[in-house]
Amino acid sequence: MPLQLIFTSAPQGLVAGRSGFCTVARHRAMPDRLAQLLEAIGTPHHQPTGETFTFRTLEASGKTWYVLSRFVARGLDYTQRDNRLAHHLAFTQEEAMVLPPSASFALRWKGWRDEWSETPTWLEGEDKPLPLAPPTPLIPAMAWRELTGTGSKAAWLVENSSARTVTLTHAPETAQVLRLFAESAALLTKAAWSATFTTDATITGAESFAWSIGPVSGRVEIDFSQAANLPAPSGDFARQAAMGVTSSNNTAAPKRTNVEKNSDAPAPREAKSNYALTISLTLFFVALASWLGWRYFHAPAPAPTPVVVKIPTPPPIDTAKADEIIRANRALNDVASYLARDDYVMAAKLWMQTCQISPEFSRKYSDQHLPRIKSKYAAATAQQLLARLEIPGATADPKIAQEIAKEALEAISVGEKLGVTQDEGWKRLTEITDRAQLVASLDLRPTLVLIGEWVTADMGASSPSSAEFKLNPNAAERLNQYIQSTGATSAKSIDARLRLLNLTSFHQRDTATPFIRGEIRRGAQSNWIESFPEPGRLPAIVIGVGTRNSSIALNFKDNTATQLKTSNRLLEIQLASGERFAIALLADLKNLKPLNLTLGALQCESSTGVVHAAPWAEPVVNCFIIVNAIPGLYPEGHEFPDRDLPSIRATRSVLETDIIRLERKFGPGTPSNSIIMARREALTAGDNVKAGAPWSLQTVDPKGDVILSLLEFR
Repeated sequence: MPLQLIFTSAPQGLVAGRSGFCTVARHRAMPDRLAQLLEAIGTPHHQPTGETFTFRTLEASGKTWYVLSRFVARGLDYTQRDNRLAHHLAFTQEEAMVLPPSASFALRWKGWRDEWSETPTWLEGEDKPLPLAPPTPLIPAMAWRELTGTGSKAAWLVENSSARTVTLTHAPETAQVLRLFAESAALLTKAAWSATFTTDATITGAESFAWSIGPVSGRVEIDFSQAANLPAPSGDFARQAAMGVTSSNNTAAPKRTNVEKNSDAPAPREAKSNYALTISLTLFFVALASWLGWRYFHAPAPAPTPVVVKIPTPPPIDTAKADEIIRANRALNDVASYLARDDYVMAAKLWMQTCQISPEFSRKYSDQHLPRIKSKYAAATAQQLLARLEIPGATADPKIAQEIAKEALEAISVGEKLGVTQDEGWKRLTEITDRAQLVASLDLRPTLVLIGEWVTADMGASSPSSAEFKLNPNAAERLNQYIQSTGATSAKSIDARLRLLNLTSFHQRDTATPFIRGEIRRGAQSNWIESFPEPGRLPAIVIGVGTRNSSIALNFKDNTATQLKTSNRLLEIQLASGERFAIALLADLKNLKPLNLTLGALQCESSTGVVHAAPWAEPVVNCFIIVNAIPGLYPEGHEFPDRDLPSIRATRSVLETDIIRLERKFGPGTPSNSIIMARREALTAGDNVKAGAPWSLQTVDPKGDVILSLLEFR
């Protein structure tokens, strides 16, 4: 299938074109350079009716492209100018060789656009035959016969098996011109697509076209107003155009007979006796022949016998083979286009698809594409996936994170099928894929971390029970800020949904536990986040923040409350807008497992040596809301209490101090000499992340003691 580009003068484009024009539809596989050349042509058609066609060749991206274009002007845009539209079809040489002449294609193709009212879009390829109108024979040249008196005049446009540079004046309407061009191009057989043309040289110019319509100085001119009176050309092309044959019949030369004569030999007696009779008969027959000749030349000429011209049946076209070539060539064009954009996954997928469509055709190009795909596949794909992960907000959006993880898994699968070398680049791609899957598995939302204890009450195994988690003033103040941010007032409550989850590690996704309906409201003395109660029962979840008492109360139908004394829970609140907020209620710190983000979640600034979270890990680190403590990033073996202010950015001096202390330390808990030496070597080499591994994100109280480990980086 040809590559298509459609652009208009209306300001509704998808891709910016030349000034005043914009692309509204384009094949993804079209090289950018080719698109730029086509956009530079503009829309050379100024009349509100009719159409202008051109056919030219362009060089772009190392290929020759055969470009058939149609320009129209339909209606007015918002500035009251003609709303002009250009529609280009770009063919490769392989495609052109199996198609009818370009002018015939322009007449027969059913896909030309007169206007564009849709939104800008990408045109996707379709592996199916081109929708062409039924063909009509181009030889003998019937259109030339109708307009000029004989089809042989189609040879005016060709010479020496190529297109002749001519211009036609006083030409008929566009459809007839295309028919004339098609019949002349058909005389060139396989070279038909070398005949470039324009149907209006006055606005397109004639410089790059062999055939043009309109006056052009310095060119051979054919005036169609006098064409019927001009003498017809001669030669094989003229005979073929007139009668459908390529050469005349040769007449065999008459046989020559030698008669022996011997005037000296005596004549036989019989010859002498009949000599007078022979003379008489000869004279009689000469007279008879003379009379018959006179009658023949003076009699009326009989009607000539009509000449039956046999048009040779064109050889059958192997449409399946032609379609295979077009599809395979299109796929190879797409491969080159994706490689130009460094999209190696799509290039590899299309390459394997091309091998399935036409193994023979793809083998011819294996040296051109396959080594490049294999050598750069892993490194380029890993870099692109990492760049997508590090887009601000990408890891915080579950849809984007899951999409990146899906693409990463697909990249691994495609690379394995293609046989990509499993080198350092492949190892890097595997690491990025694991990272993308980790991010996709996390459920990130602002999380208020509260440490305390549960006070429970129950009346037996089958009786209702309740539990209360007291809030300190700092926690109550933070919850009041959240309630105010929801827009709740004393006169207006806010709908909300609530649910209670088990908490063993932060940011774990839970799709099984349902929400229950509730509301957020504000009062004169207290603010509330509360679930709607079932008839005859207390609300299952009640968060009350007041001047006298602030707590979170849970009510159960059975004695579940007794299990909360040594457990951790996560209370999640979701507003109607989809915004979520979580409260981590921690009563058993020993059973809370820190989430491991791997060492890939940290990076070191080369200029300062500071270690901090990588861009993709920042949303994971920053979603914690800590009260009565400060989070800090610390290397393995750091000594507490730490009197310095905790920070989630660790300096090189922290590493140097810790390593010096470990080198001088003896007794229980001291790492082995090999571990300490490895850390010192990494520090000397500037690999500060490795020098402090494993790292951890700790919460530190005002005294400098560790309270809780939130995350690990191993």
